[in-house]
Amino acid sequence: NRWSRHDQDFAVRITADDLHGLLKRGLIIDPGTNALLVDKGVVVGTVPPGEYTIDSLGGRIKNWFSGKIPESITALLVEITQTEFEFNLGGIFTSDPLRIGASIRLQVQVEQPGKFLINMLKGRERIAKEDLRKYLYPEVVQAAERWIRQHSMQDLADDFKLKDKFGLLLDETLKNTFGQLGLAFLNIRVLDLNF
Repeated sequence: NRWSRHDQDFAVRITADDLHGLLKRGLIIDPGTNALLVDKGVVVGTVPPGEYTIDSLGGRIKNWFSGKIPESITALLVEITQTEFEFNLGGIFTSDPLRIGASIRLQVQVEQPGKFLINMLKGRERIAKEDLRKYLYPEVVQAAERWIRQHSMQDLADDFKLKDKFGLLLDETLKNTFGQLGLAFLNIRVLDLNF
């Protein structure tokens, strides 16, 4: 009756086959975790951390499901805050060609749980943060290489606005590539270009 995920988890799928019985016994959602209740690929409600019973949560669930508590429910457990990933890339060539490195920080969250469950988790129960970072890494590297190759070392050193433009390109690239996975990318920042 405790819904929890490890700190290393990005998201965890829970399937409750006897939701009514679970709420009668009491449900605990661990601190720092939101439970997104998903029905037919759509989030019907979000349950924040805390202890719940049929009295405290049953009425809300009935409203979400047109007057009755369903027998089973799928919940996606995610962090309350966005998950942050840092990518340190090295050995990328400028147009000169000279080799540089880049440090990039992304904040990621699940935006469309239905798509995430079907296209990212698939049959798995959980996905670790490191697994997701490894999954994103090739796309981040490819976008970085493509963009840095268009600029000289001098341009990158002199024009500080280029880092912001690089961040916008990354944002657009990742949205296009990973939108079908139900992920949203927030606050993409190029921290540093190392010459």
